[in-house]
Amino acid sequence: MKKTNMNIRIDFFQSDLIQAIGAGIYEISIYKNNQSKVLYIGESVFVLVRCASHLYELNKKPEYFGFTEETIGDSSVTLKFRLLEKEDKKDLRKKRETELIKDKKPLSQSGISDYQKSVEDKILELTSFLN
Repeated sequence: MKKTNMNIRIDFFQSDLIQAIGAGIYEISIYKNNQSKVLYIGESVFVLVRCASHLYELNKKPEYFGFTEETIGDSSVTLKFRLLEKEDKKDLRKKRETELIKDKKPLSQSGISDYQKSVEDKILELTSFLN
C-alpha cells in the first residue's frame, strides 16, 4: 500500500474535546491563508470516534475529502474538527445535520443531505478553494 505524505495541520476538537466524547453534530473545516470553508458536516452517537475514523480514511485515501497527493502535503493547510451541537436523540441529530448542510453547503457534500459528492467533484471543489 502506498504511504500518504499527509502534512496538513490538524486541529482536533481543541476547544471542545471532552464534549465531543458523546453524541452530536460536528463540522470539519479547511483553513488556508486566513480563509476557511466548511468541508463536511456529520452526526454521530460517538463524535470523537467518528472523526478519528475520518482522519484514518483521509490518511489512507486523500481523495476521501477531496485532497490530492499534492494538497494533502501542504503544511499551510489546517483541517479543523469541532463540535457544533450536542444531541443524544438520533432523529433530532439527523434533522439538524440536514439543516446545517443546507445552510453551510460543505465543499464535499451534495448540499441537500449528508451524501458526499463524487471524488472528482470533491477534488475540484477543494482544489479551487486552496488555489
